[in-house]
Formats: sequence, C-alpha cells, structure tokens
Amino acid sequence: MNTLFPIAGVGLGPGDPDLITVKGLNMLNIADVIYYPASCVDDTGIASFSLPILQKLNVGHKSIPMHLPMNAKDRDKYYLEAYSIIRQSYEKGLKVVVVSEGDILFYSTFGYLLRLAKQDKIPFYLIPGIPAFVLGASVMGDMLAEGSTPFSVVALPKSFSEIDKRLDSGENVVVMKPKALKGWFEYLSSSKRPFFYAEYLGTPKEYTTVDCNDLYARDIPYFAVVIFTACS
Repeated sequence: MNTLFPIAGVGLGPGDPDLITVKGLNMLNIADVIYYPASCVDDTGIASFSLPILQKLNVGHKSIPMHLPMNAKDRDKYYLEAYSIIRQSYEKGLKVVVVSEGDILFYSTFGYLLRLAKQDKIPFYLIPGIPAFVLGASVMGDMLAEGSTPFSVVALPKSFSEIDKRLDSGENVVVMKPKALKGWFEYLSSSKRPFFYAEYLGTPKEYTTVDCNDLYARDIPYFAVVIFTACS
C-alpha cells in the first residue's frame, strides 16, 4: 500500500476563497485529485458549497464530488461509498486531498472519512481551516470571547431553553445550523437578547442582521450562524 502520500484533509474556510490558508492552497495545487462533498449529484447538476471555492482557486478541473446527502437516513452507506473511491485513488499512488468547508475537524464531513482511514491504518495529513463563526465575529466587528468569559458552540439545537441555559450562566454562545429550530423571530423578539445573525458568510449570498424583524419570514438556510455575546 502507498505510504509516500498520506491522504490530506484540507479545510477550505467559510466561503471566501481568499480565506483558505497558504498551506491548504499549496496542498490543493500539488494534489492529483481533490474530493469534495456534494449534497446532490445528478443530471440537473451538482449542489455543493465547496465546489465554487475550488473553482475560484483554479483547481476545479481535478475535483470530484462525493455524494453525501445532508438528510439521508442511510448516510453511512454514502460515506462508505465515498471512502471506497478515495481509498482506490490512494492505493493507485495518487496525491489525494479531501476538502470540507470551514475547518476539517469542526462539525465536518471529513471526520467520518477520517475514522475509516484510521481503521485501515492509512496515513493522513490534516490542514485546518477557518470556521464560519470566526469569520462571523470579524464581520460582526466585536470580540467573540475575552478574559475569563465562558464560550460554547451549540450545533443543531434541540430547544431555545438549551440556548437560554447557557446564556443565563454568563456564556457567550454560537449557534450553528440554527435551521434545526423553528421560531427564531418569536424567540429573539421575546428574549430581547442582543444577537448577530449571518448566513452564507464569505460568499456573494452573505446576509447579516442584528434586527429580529428581518427574520420574521426569512427561510433560515443550513449555512447560517447566530452569535450571542456579552462582549459588546
């Protein structure tokens, strides 16, 4: 089995191609093949957050989609299929890179593939990327955390009370994938907590607001984040 070129995992960052690390870009440029996650791959086209980034970095020509539907009940099957293809490329001696938006190990698709590579004792090399909420803090223009203030990230929250509990204890809170909860307008209106809402950060579709009225009839997408901070 090839031991010269470990499978590389590269975090692409939150959406702006310029926010990839220099090391990550160098890895993409030397790769023979780049695998990226896609929620849909069919005759109508490819739906992927990662593909536009790869295209703007001029490596789209050697990039291949991994079909990984977001809400599929049999996700393990899709991961196994993707991993099987990745492993075949690796065993051919190719320089293989697997990318994911944001950071490679922070709520990332790559984490599932990494477990499979570890099971097969395939060497790997990981290059981190900037998570969306870190860019969100920069766009917000305020500290995400400072001093001894506790900080937590809640992904796919099950209830608003879960968020309230953390905020009431004095934590700064980032909510990722807020789409999991319905009723954000009502919650923010009644709680009157200062917040920063952002979606599709670093892309042409970027949208931000600090006014709960803007969320009254807004369809919150998968790539959204809500930041609550007491640092203001």
